[in-house]
Amino acid sequence: MVSVIVQEAKIDQMQTALLVIGIFENERDFFKSKGLNSTITAAIIELIENKEFKRSFGSNIIFHMMGKGLIKKIMLIGLGTREKFTYENARIIAGKAALEAKELGVEEFCILPFMDVDEALIEAISEGVLLSLYTFNRYKTSGKQATTIPAQATIVVNSDSAKFQAVVDIVNLITQAVNYARDLSNLPPNECPPSQIASLALALDGEYGIKTRILERYEMESIGLNGIVSVGKGSNNPPKLIILEYYGNVDHHKPYLLVGKAVTFDTGGISLKPGDRMDEMKFDKCGGCSILGILKAIASLGLPVNVIGIIPSVENMPSSTSYRPGDIIRMYNGKTVEILNTDAEGRIILADAMAYGVAIFNPQAIIDLATLTGACVIALGANVAAVIGTSKYLAERLSKISEKTGERIWGLPLHDEYYEQIKSTVADLKNIGGRPGGAITAAAFLSNFTNDIPWVHLDIAGTAWTQEGTFERSYNPKGATGFGIRTVVKFLMEVPNK
Repeated sequence: MVSVIVQEAKIDQMQTALLVIGIFENERDFFKSKGLNSTITAAIIELIENKEFKRSFGSNIIFHMMGKGLIKKIMLIGLGTREKFTYENARIIAGKAALEAKELGVEEFCILPFMDVDEALIEAISEGVLLSLYTFNRYKTSGKQATTIPAQATIVVNSDSAKFQAVVDIVNLITQAVNYARDLSNLPPNECPPSQIASLALALDGEYGIKTRILERYEMESIGLNGIVSVGKGSNNPPKLIILEYYGNVDHHKPYLLVGKAVTFDTGGISLKPGDRMDEMKFDKCGGCSILGILKAIASLGLPVNVIGIIPSVENMPSSTSYRPGDIIRMYNGKTVEILNTDAEGRIILADAMAYGVAIFNPQAIIDLATLTGACVIALGANVAAVIGTSKYLAERLSKISEKTGERIWGLPLHDEYYEQIKSTVADLKNIGGRPGGAITAAAFLSNFTNDIPWVHLDIAGTAWTQEGTFERSYNPKGATGFGIRTVVKFLMEVPNK
């Protein structure tokens, strides 16, 4: 893994294989703020005047210094217009630069910050570098080392390097957790049944104070977790309920409850999905994998907060033992659910897990992450997740943080009329409410299991992995993205504990 460091230095004193310089469009005095010497400045001006380098967002050109000074090569990368440049742009550009450095095969490279330096900019640049160089190649039998990942990236500043290095050190721990969750999410279904998710969770037991335990099928049956058991009983791979406890606050304040859907493969069950793109259903475990990543991050950071992570993990398969359309399930909290479609299984297992977490841990708030509905992708596309819930504070706070992390989320309403769509004539609820507002009616279903505790649901069906319609971001390689981890961790870093 690449090491990111912050260093105070003057350009003339630097020795590097590659220096990355970002240049805005329509600005001729760029060299004044960057401390570039006359040789480098003249070379850049010539490239611009000859129209060899246009400075449009993401465009780049590399030129050799031909032995003039300690810098071997320089990469110019276009930043677009200054007015439109954001921290998300900085994250993307830093990722592009890191990938170019990888292609060049350099062992280290340096980056000049793209604008006035502050902690948010350093955070964005380091995130772009660390997330973009992630690869999932464990199943490649050849070509794993076709290119060399740089061992070090240096962000060059003219002051406060210790302060900015502290920012990078935090980013490093969080991005390690994101890449850890990406690894788990990318695992194929034949090597990652619910038992493997449970084993991975148990591997965190004792790490930084995380306590982990697993509820097996027959224990779940005995205590009334019939939703999880019903969804999982069609598979030879039995369901698991994974519980992780982290207590970073010695005053024993009420914990935050995080719940993540981990369907290790989703065929749709008896209500079988179409075959097209069914291979992507290995990503139906991304919510649960994100919970593991979040717990790993907050524990490694030593956050003074109490957090319970609960992951219901099942494989949804069609068989003679599968649950069926028409079944009625009595859930953990006693409410009954009529099953109209076995492919709406995520809300069933999440509801049971949330009801259990509420009863056992009495949390102060609940956040769940789930690849829950295709309707969310239709509504918001593949680049924005939905936030729906009963807590305006939680929804607004997460939305505000997501603007900084680039993990875009957008609020959907939860009006009373949506609850009408999930009323059953033979049970308390039915597990689907029809096509209109499908992402919202799924959330309305979940709210019946929160016991009026402040709660928000993040539907990450469009954003948990790169898919049709995904906007290309340099820091999100093909496959699982780890979406939501950085946003939730930063929320937990900021919240007052009550």
